Amino acid sequence: MKQRILTLACALLFSYGASAQEDDDFETESEEETSGVSFSGGTDVASAYLWRGNLLLHGANFQPYLEFNAENFTLGLWNCTDFNGNLKEFDIYASYTIADQLTFTVTDYFTQEDSFSPDAPKYSNYKSDETAHTLEFSVDWESDFGLDASFNILLYGADKKWWLEGIDDDEATKNAYGTYFELGYTTEVKEVAFRPFVGMVFTPSTWYGDGTGTHDGFNVVNLGVSVSKDIPITDKFKLPVYATFGYNPQLNDVAAFAGFTIGF
Repeated sequence: MKQRILTLACALLFSYGASAQEDDDFETESEEETSGVSFSGGTDVASAYLWRGNLLLHGANFQPYLEFNAENFTLGLWNCTDFNGNLKEFDIYASYTIADQLTFTVTDYFTQEDSFSPDAPKYSNYKSDETAHTLEFSVDWESDFGLDASFNILLYGADKKWWLEGIDDDEATKNAYGTYFELGYTTEVKEVAFRPFVGMVFTPSTWYGDGTGTHDGFNVVNLGVSVSKDIPITDKFKLPVYATFGYNPQLNDVAAFAGFTIGF
Protein backbone atom coordinates (compact mmCIF):
# COMPACT_ATOMS: atom_id res chain seq x y z
CA MET A 1 0.00 0.00 0.00
CA LYS A 2 2.78 2.44 0.91
CA GLN A 3 4.51 1.78 -2.41
CA ARG A 4 1.28 2.48 -4.33
CA ILE A 5 0.76 5.77 -2.48
CA LEU A 6 4.35 6.76 -3.14
CA THR A 7 4.03 5.92 -6.84
CA LEU A 8 0.83 7.95 -7.14
CA ALA A 9 2.41 10.91 -5.35
CA CYS A 10 5.42 10.83 -7.67
CA ALA A 11 3.14 10.72 -10.70
CA LEU A 12 1.18 13.77 -9.49
CA LEU A 13 4.37 15.70 -8.80
CA PHE A 14 5.71 14.84 -12.23
CA SER A 15 2.48 16.00 -13.91
CA TYR A 16 2.58 19.27 -11.97
CA GLY A 17 6.24 19.84 -12.76
CA ALA A 18 5.70 19.42 -16.48
CA SER A 19 4.10 22.88 -16.57
CA ALA A 20 7.02 24.51 -14.69
CA GLN A 21 10.26 25.81 -16.12
CA GLU A 22 12.87 23.28 -17.24
CA ASP A 23 15.49 24.77 -14.91
CA ASP A 24 13.26 24.21 -11.86
CA ASP A 25 12.68 20.57 -12.87
CA PHE A 26 16.41 20.01 -13.21
CA GLU A 27 17.11 21.42 -9.75
CA THR A 28 14.43 19.21 -8.16
CA GLU A 29 15.76 16.05 -9.80
CA SER A 30 19.34 16.90 -8.85
CA GLU A 31 18.41 17.40 -5.18
CA GLU A 32 16.67 14.01 -5.05
CA GLU A 33 19.56 12.23 -6.73
CA THR A 34 22.21 13.73 -4.45
CA SER A 35 20.35 13.48 -1.12
CA GLY A 36 21.29 9.80 -0.69
CA VAL A 37 18.78 9.34 2.15
CA SER A 38 16.49 6.30 2.22
CA PHE A 39 14.58 3.94 4.51
CA SER A 40 14.18 0.20 4.04
CA GLY A 41 12.84 -2.66 6.09
CA GLY A 42 10.88 -5.85 6.19
CA THR A 43 11.03 -9.22 7.87
CA ASP A 44 12.62 -12.61 7.43
CA VAL A 45 10.67 -15.74 8.27
CA ALA A 46 13.09 -18.57 9.05
CA SER A 47 12.78 -22.19 10.14
CA ALA A 48 15.52 -21.76 12.79
CA TYR A 49 18.04 -19.21 14.04
CA LEU A 50 21.64 -20.24 13.35
CA TRP A 51 24.31 -17.69 14.30
CA ARG A 52 28.02 -18.23 13.67
CA GLY A 53 27.78 -21.97 14.13
CA ASN A 54 25.43 -21.88 17.15
CA LEU A 55 21.80 -22.97 16.81
CA LEU A 56 20.07 -20.39 19.02
CA LEU A 57 16.48 -21.25 18.08
CA HIS A 58 15.30 -24.68 16.95
CA GLY A 59 11.94 -23.54 15.60
CA ALA A 60 10.38 -21.02 13.23
CA ASN A 61 10.89 -17.35 14.02
CA PHE A 62 10.37 -13.81 12.74
CA GLN A 63 13.29 -11.45 12.11
CA PRO A 64 11.96 -7.93 11.37
CA TYR A 65 14.41 -5.15 10.49
CA LEU A 66 14.47 -1.44 9.68
CA GLU A 67 17.32 0.61 8.19
CA PHE A 68 18.02 4.30 7.68
CA ASN A 69 20.64 4.98 5.01
CA ALA A 70 22.41 8.27 4.32
CA GLU A 71 25.01 7.75 1.60
CA ASN A 72 27.72 5.59 3.25
CA PHE A 73 26.16 5.59 6.73
CA THR A 74 23.56 3.07 7.95
CA LEU A 75 21.61 2.96 11.19
CA GLY A 76 19.58 -0.20 11.71
CA LEU A 77 17.29 -2.17 14.04
CA TRP A 78 17.03 -5.97 13.98
CA ASN A 79 14.82 -8.25 16.02
CA CYS A 80 14.31 -11.99 16.39
CA THR A 81 11.34 -13.54 18.18
CA ASP A 82 10.09 -17.10 18.14
CA PHE A 83 6.42 -18.07 18.27
CA ASN A 84 6.56 -19.06 21.94
CA GLY A 85 8.42 -16.00 23.23
CA ASN A 86 11.22 -18.13 24.67
CA LEU A 87 13.89 -15.93 23.10
CA LYS A 88 13.82 -12.27 22.19
CA GLU A 89 16.75 -10.50 20.57
CA PHE A 90 16.77 -6.77 19.83
CA ASP A 91 19.86 -5.30 18.15
CA ILE A 92 20.86 -1.77 17.17
CA TYR A 93 23.74 -1.19 14.78
CA ALA A 94 25.52 1.64 13.03
CA SER A 95 27.88 1.15 10.11
CA TYR A 96 29.98 3.16 7.69
CA THR A 97 31.12 1.87 4.29
CA ILE A 98 34.18 2.97 2.35
CA ALA A 99 34.41 2.50 -1.44
CA ASP A 100 31.55 -0.05 -1.38
CA GLN A 101 33.97 -2.67 -0.05
CA LEU A 102 35.04 -1.96 3.55
CA THR A 103 32.39 -1.59 6.28
CA PHE A 104 32.91 -0.71 9.96
CA THR A 105 30.04 -1.60 12.29
CA VAL A 106 29.21 -1.18 15.97
CA THR A 107 26.39 -3.45 17.20
CA ASP A 108 24.50 -3.45 20.49
CA TYR A 109 23.09 -6.97 21.00
CA PHE A 110 20.32 -7.45 23.57
CA THR A 111 19.03 -10.95 24.28
CA GLN A 112 16.27 -12.08 26.64
CA GLU A 113 15.67 -15.74 27.34
CA ASP A 114 12.26 -16.59 28.80
CA SER A 115 11.23 -13.01 28.01
CA PHE A 116 7.83 -13.35 29.76
CA SER A 117 9.47 -14.01 33.13
CA PRO A 118 9.56 -11.10 35.63
CA ASP A 119 13.20 -12.05 36.24
CA ALA A 120 14.14 -11.54 32.59
CA PRO A 121 16.95 -8.96 32.11
CA LYS A 122 15.80 -5.38 31.63
CA TYR A 123 16.73 -3.40 28.53
CA SER A 124 17.88 -0.30 30.42
CA ASN A 125 20.38 -2.24 32.56
CA TYR A 126 23.91 -1.62 31.22
CA LYS A 127 25.78 -2.61 34.40
CA SER A 128 28.78 -4.61 33.29
CA ASP A 129 28.20 -7.70 35.45
CA GLU A 130 24.38 -7.72 35.08
CA THR A 131 23.55 -6.52 31.59
CA ALA A 132 22.12 -8.63 28.78
CA HIS A 133 23.63 -6.18 26.28
CA THR A 134 26.84 -6.92 24.42
CA LEU A 135 28.71 -4.38 22.29
CA GLU A 136 30.61 -5.61 19.25
CA PHE A 137 32.95 -3.99 16.75
CA SER A 138 33.10 -5.50 13.25
CA VAL A 139 35.05 -4.97 10.05
CA ASP A 140 33.64 -6.48 6.84
CA TRP A 141 35.33 -6.58 3.45
CA GLU A 142 33.85 -7.54 0.08
CA SER A 143 35.90 -7.95 -3.07
CA ASP A 144 34.86 -7.43 -6.69
CA PHE A 145 35.44 -11.13 -7.44
CA GLY A 146 33.26 -12.76 -4.77
CA LEU A 147 35.61 -13.17 -1.80
CA ASP A 148 34.54 -11.65 1.52
CA ALA A 149 35.92 -11.53 5.04
CA SER A 150 34.57 -10.45 8.44
CA PHE A 151 36.34 -9.79 11.75
CA ASN A 152 34.26 -9.32 14.92
CA ILE A 153 35.23 -8.68 18.55
CA LEU A 154 32.93 -8.42 21.60
CA LEU A 155 34.04 -5.41 23.64
CA TYR A 156 31.60 -5.01 26.53
CA GLY A 157 28.70 -6.62 28.31
CA ALA A 158 27.44 -10.18 28.61
CA ASP A 159 30.55 -11.87 27.18
CA LYS A 160 32.26 -12.59 30.49
CA LYS A 161 34.65 -15.32 31.70
CA TRP A 162 31.87 -17.06 33.62
CA TRP A 163 33.63 -20.43 33.36
CA LEU A 164 36.07 -19.16 36.02
CA GLU A 165 33.38 -18.73 38.68
CA GLY A 166 34.45 -20.53 41.85
CA ILE A 167 38.03 -20.63 40.60
CA ASP A 168 38.85 -16.91 40.24
CA ASP A 169 35.72 -14.83 40.90
CA ASP A 170 37.44 -11.51 40.16
CA GLU A 171 38.62 -12.75 36.76
CA ALA A 172 35.22 -14.32 36.03
CA THR A 173 33.53 -10.89 35.84
CA LYS A 174 36.01 -9.51 33.28
CA ASN A 175 35.29 -9.26 29.56
CA ALA A 176 36.32 -12.30 27.53
CA TYR A 177 36.71 -10.29 24.28
CA GLY A 178 35.39 -13.11 22.13
CA THR A 179 36.59 -12.86 18.54
CA TYR A 180 35.15 -14.40 15.39
CA PHE A 181 36.62 -14.37 11.88
CA GLU A 182 34.83 -15.62 8.76
CA LEU A 183 35.88 -16.11 5.14
CA GLY A 184 33.40 -16.69 2.35
CA TYR A 185 33.20 -16.83 -1.43
CA THR A 186 30.05 -16.14 -3.45
CA THR A 187 29.43 -17.47 -6.93
CA GLU A 188 26.31 -17.91 -9.05
CA VAL A 189 25.18 -20.97 -10.98
CA LYS A 190 21.95 -20.75 -13.03
CA GLU A 191 20.67 -17.76 -11.02
CA VAL A 192 21.35 -19.51 -7.71
CA ALA A 193 23.94 -17.85 -5.46
CA PHE A 194 26.27 -20.18 -3.55
CA ARG A 195 28.46 -19.02 -0.67
CA PRO A 196 30.73 -21.58 1.01
CA PHE A 197 32.19 -20.21 4.24
CA VAL A 198 34.42 -21.02 7.18
CA GLY A 199 34.25 -19.29 10.58
CA MET A 200 36.79 -19.52 13.40
CA VAL A 201 37.46 -18.21 16.91
CA PHE A 202 40.76 -17.29 18.52
CA THR A 203 39.92 -16.82 22.21
CA PRO A 204 37.62 -18.65 24.67
CA SER A 205 34.13 -17.16 24.94
CA THR A 206 30.71 -18.24 26.16
CA TRP A 207 29.26 -16.95 22.86
CA TYR A 208 30.80 -19.65 20.70
CA GLY A 209 31.37 -23.39 20.68
CA ASP A 210 29.73 -25.23 23.56
CA GLY A 211 28.96 -21.98 25.41
CA THR A 212 31.25 -22.71 28.35
CA GLY A 213 34.34 -20.86 27.13
CA THR A 214 36.54 -23.76 28.20
CA HIS A 215 38.05 -24.27 24.73
CA ASP A 216 41.33 -22.37 24.51
CA GLY A 217 42.92 -20.85 21.45
CA PHE A 218 42.02 -21.36 17.80
CA ASN A 219 38.94 -23.38 16.84
CA VAL A 220 36.84 -23.73 13.68
CA VAL A 221 33.21 -23.31 14.77
CA ASN A 222 31.29 -22.65 11.55
CA LEU A 223 31.73 -24.49 8.26
CA GLY A 224 29.10 -24.72 5.55
CA VAL A 225 27.37 -23.24 2.52
CA SER A 226 24.53 -20.77 2.00
CA VAL A 227 22.33 -20.70 -1.10
CA SER A 228 19.85 -18.05 -2.22
CA LYS A 229 17.59 -17.31 -5.16
CA ASP A 230 14.88 -14.81 -6.10
CA ILE A 231 11.70 -16.73 -6.95
CA PRO A 232 9.41 -14.91 -9.45
CA ILE A 233 5.89 -14.57 -8.04
CA THR A 234 4.50 -12.02 -10.51
CA ASP A 235 5.96 -9.94 -13.32
CA LYS A 236 6.92 -7.26 -10.79
CA PHE A 237 7.55 -9.22 -7.59
CA LYS A 238 10.24 -11.74 -6.68
CA LEU A 239 10.50 -13.53 -3.34
CA PRO A 240 14.07 -13.91 -1.99
CA VAL A 241 14.50 -17.38 -0.50
CA TYR A 242 17.61 -18.81 1.14
CA ALA A 243 19.00 -21.76 3.06
CA THR A 244 22.14 -22.50 5.05
CA PHE A 245 23.70 -25.87 5.83
CA GLY A 246 26.32 -25.74 8.57
CA TYR A 247 28.70 -27.92 10.54
CA ASN A 248 30.38 -26.93 13.80
CA PRO A 249 33.66 -28.92 14.03
CA GLN A 250 34.23 -27.84 17.62
CA LEU A 251 30.91 -29.33 18.72
CA ASN A 252 30.84 -32.04 16.02
CA ASP A 253 27.27 -30.98 15.28
CA VAL A 254 25.25 -30.05 12.18
CA ALA A 255 22.38 -27.60 11.64
CA ALA A 256 20.38 -26.16 8.76
CA PHE A 257 17.62 -23.63 8.19
CA ALA A 258 15.68 -22.02 5.37
CA GLY A 259 13.72 -18.81 5.04
CA PHE A 260 12.41 -15.99 2.91
CA THR A 261 12.40 -12.19 3.04
CA ILE A 262 9.55 -9.73 2.60
CA GLY A 263 10.89 -6.21 2.33
CA PHE A 264 10.00 -2.67 1.29
